[in-house]
Amino acid sequence: MKPFSRFIISHFEWDKSTLEAKFHYAFDDQEHFSETINFSPLKNTSDFPLINQDSAAIHQLLSHLHIALGVSYYKLYPTTEIIVETIPLSDAMKDFWHNFYIKGLGEFFYRNQINPTGLAQFLCTENKEENINSALEYSAEKVLILFWWGKDSLVSVELTKQKNLSFDLFSFGKEYPLHEIAQEPTWAKRLIIQRTLDLPKIQKLLAEGYYNGHLPITGIICFVTAVVSYLYGYKSVITSLEKSADFWNTDYHGLNINHQRSKSSEFEESFRNYAQTYLLKNFECKSLIRKRYEIKVVQEFSKYPQYFHAFSSCNRNFHITTCTKLTWDQLRCWECPKCAFVYTMLRAFIEKSEVNDIFWADLFEKNDLIPLFKELLWIEGIKPFECVGTNEEMTLALWIISKKEKKSDSPILKLFEEKVKSRMTDSDFDLLEKKLLWK
Repeated sequence: MKPFSRFIISHFEWDKSTLEAKFHYAFDDQEHFSETINFSPLKNTSDFPLINQDSAAIHQLLSHLHIALGVSYYKLYPTTEIIVETIPLSDAMKDFWHNFYIKGLGEFFYRNQINPTGLAQFLCTENKEENINSALEYSAEKVLILFWWGKDSLVSVELTKQKNLSFDLFSFGKEYPLHEIAQEPTWAKRLIIQRTLDLPKIQKLLAEGYYNGHLPITGIICFVTAVVSYLYGYKSVITSLEKSADFWNTDYHGLNINHQRSKSSEFEESFRNYAQTYLLKNFECKSLIRKRYEIKVVQEFSKYPQYFHAFSSCNRNFHITTCTKLTWDQLRCWECPKCAFVYTMLRAFIEKSEVNDIFWADLFEKNDLIPLFKELLWIEGIKPFECVGTNEEMTLALWIISKKEKKSDSPILKLFEEKVKSRMTDSDFDLLEKKLLWK
């Protein structure tokens, strides 16, 4: 593995006729990368007419997206310097992007045992602050809901319907079978924007021993939605991120390592400030469920049985460099932290037989999942690096289940009885219930 000294965010092109943007990056002018995003809808183009097409405005929005996308290549070999050759950056902008890269790659640094101290120092070829463009004026009425295949975005759909707001769904990257399955019962239109990473170059460097790992994909998508909102006339984006995303996994070299950092309220606030200063005035990228713990979101989800057999909430086999293998007949893997967590949450509010029918399995009967449940309950290890809630939520859900089912004959419920419940009082559980469910 050859070392590099600088990561360069060099230039991009915009094709107004095809709505395709091409972004370019390099390490030391030696290894070059190019990726494209086609902002023309992948399907049903007539459903999404263009509203705004000013080239200068689009160029301004793309210049910021260009920096966000770069983290996918920077992580191959994190350098001290990051050179931005497209736009001037103020000190405040440099601080934002330093945090975007360093905090967003926290799990990546931890897993690869890379000390992040001193890395990702942003420099630019043009430092005159008077040349920094302010946020654009634009008018819009519709709402865009960031849509995957999980329960959270489906809850957002129902909450948005209750507000009588006009909305569309939005998916980014490529089309997945799970998107279509989850979309069908919403009866909503979905705008799909396709991203094509420079996979041949990424895979070449990975084969040579360069680094790989988790990146802040939700943060990247937030910048994509700003471009989409301008082009197609959306006033706000709903992200479906809950309070549980604020809790980190561990500490490393003075950094709070949070798998869900770009889903946290900290990032949501910093992005909102950045977007309204440099991207689009009055643009909102927010979550309707931000103040709710995930267990509260599942309680809400349990009111909508039309989605019980349409959602997945499993990220196993989903990777940025490969396609998901999960299809209609295999919505879950039954062994990852997210499957175990969501199964437990659902079983607190839905009958055991129905949850087992949804999952095609009883995860509490699986002895091989005991180590995983110990992590989720924080009996051993640290919180898993997945989009899961806190140990308090697991504790409360299992308490609700044990009261409701009045049996502890499965390995997981026995584990809870012996290692957690035996050390707590009814008043302890009552306090948890007030904290997590009464808001």
